[in-house]
This record gives sequence, structure tokens and C-alpha cells, in this order.
Amino acid sequence: MNGEALDNFIAKYLPTAQHMQISVEDYDGSSLRLHAPLAPSINDKLTAFGGSIYVVAVMACWGMVYMRCVDYGLDPDIVVAEASIEYLRPVTGDIVASSVAVEEKNWQHFFDRFEERGKAKINLSSEIIVNGEVAVRFKGLYAIIGVK
Repeated sequence: MNGEALDNFIAKYLPTAQHMQISVEDYDGSSLRLHAPLAPSINDKLTAFGGSIYVVAVMACWGMVYMRCVDYGLDPDIVVAEASIEYLRPVTGDIVASSVAVEEKNWQHFFDRFEERGKAKINLSSEIIVNGEVAVRFKGLYAIIGVK
């Protein structure tokens, strides 16, 4: 288990993520941590631009679905069905978003549904921590709508 599959997917298909230099910092099967340097996303306040923060937060969860599907043996077609974000504090350095681990039974249900119906949904969230405090909370509903 490593994030190489996601790094390769970003390099091949996601020019916005490429421009932001998003890369996998850690993946352990339960959580995914993505890193993006501040420089490509800096705003006039010398903090991370809100839209860039959103991209990294949404990608931490999207990437988690992608990596779990790859681990399961699928090449998934993933969409974000719903999303919300809370900006609690400015992000003053590199953008590092971590998916919040969900219980393994949720993943099992997700894959069982996919096996039954050819599609499935799962709720995931991510956080960005700055100086030991949550700066951003993201929640999303992710769906695999098939395989490639």
C-alpha cells in the first residue's frame, strides 16, 4: 500500500492538481494525507487561496476512494455527489489535508453495494490542521458509478 497509483493518476489526468503540485504524503489503507506547497496557491493575504484549499480537501477524500478501490482491484469511475467545507482558520503554510478514517465496516458495505449494483456511495471527511488546530473541515459524499 502506497500512494503511487494516485500520484500516477494525478500526473496523467488532473492538470489542476498538477499545477498545485499535489502529491501523496502518506497512505496506510485507513487514511490518506495529501500535500500541496503554498507557493502555487498563495493569495494576496499570503495565505492559501480558499479554492486551492477546497481542491486539496476534496482530493484527500476522492483519493481515499480511489486508493481503496485500487487496493480492492478496481479501476473506478468516481464522482463527488455532495460536498461542504468549513474554513475555520487561515492556512498560512503548505496545504496538507488528511482524510478522516472511517470504520472498516463502512468500506465493506461500500464494496458490497458495488458488487450488488455496480455503483456505491460513501461519506468521507478530511481536515487541514494548522499549528495543531483544525483550520478546515470538509465533508463529501463520494460515489463510484462504474469501472473503466
